[in-house]
Amino acid sequence: MRRYGILVVLMAACVFVSCAERQQVQPPLTPAAVLEGFDVPECALVDPQTGFTYVSNIEATPETYWSDNGKGSVSRLRSDGTMDARRWIDSSPEFVLNSPKGMCILDRRLYVADNTRILVFSLDSGRPVNALAVDGAKRLNDMATDGKHVYVSDTQAGRVLRVDGSGQGGYEAVAELESVNGIAFDGERMYAVSWDLHEVYQIDRSGKQPPQPFGLAEHFANLDGIEVLDDGSFIVSDFVGNKVVRISKDRRTVTTLAELKTPADIGWDRANRRLFVPQLTADKLAIYHLP
Repeated sequence: MRRYGILVVLMAACVFVSCAERQQVQPPLTPAAVLEGFDVPECALVDPQTGFTYVSNIEATPETYWSDNGKGSVSRLRSDGTMDARRWIDSSPEFVLNSPKGMCILDRRLYVADNTRILVFSLDSGRPVNALAVDGAKRLNDMATDGKHVYVSDTQAGRVLRVDGSGQGGYEAVAELESVNGIAFDGERMYAVSWDLHEVYQIDRSGKQPPQPFGLAEHFANLDGIEVLDDGSFIVSDFVGNKVVRISKDRRTVTTLAELKTPADIGWDRANRRLFVPQLTADKLAIYHLP
């Protein structure tokens, strides 16, 4: 009986240590700045070449987030985090925006997910370059680039698409993932989060292997954005969970960095270790310095 009791205690201790390794508690970070005046901000994107940060504004009510309503804009912040132009890009009769969301930069062009299209703008002038219709698209959401192509998630269709970076509009599906939302790259490795599955995945861009889950779904409600840091750890935003967390490189430890209302598609300033967090329903952008 004594040996059995000792065994039970040891097993319980092992379970306790395993849980402790998976979730870490620390005081949430305080934002270095909080900017207001946005209109349903969805995505923040930092241009590493200039230091400008771009913020997409959906400018719609919840029931029309995915409607072609002819509204939307992109704000631009200076490298010091202050507002440069609230409506740096604006919807117009000549070039309509419809609730713009995720963005990425390739070859000095800004790519913007716009419901069922991808809009392309010159980063030098802000002028429109192209509007790419994506056949069969339902709800294009986040965007990312590997330096050669641009990729976009279709949340409703559950697909990740690779798009011809030359702007010709050709595309192919590289992954099937239910309610896929945020996508990001770390070198050649691609990652994504699922809104309904509450999980983080590594994506095989060849399409030969299904997305590989991290096994951390119990920690999250509905995931939105994802970024990869230089040390190989991950930052994800939990929109419904009202928090931004860091996942260790070994994918075992989850640490809450910030608690705030409806964090959407986060942006990472690698050079200055700043995290830009759009608060979609609060019309704010929080800026954090990561130690």
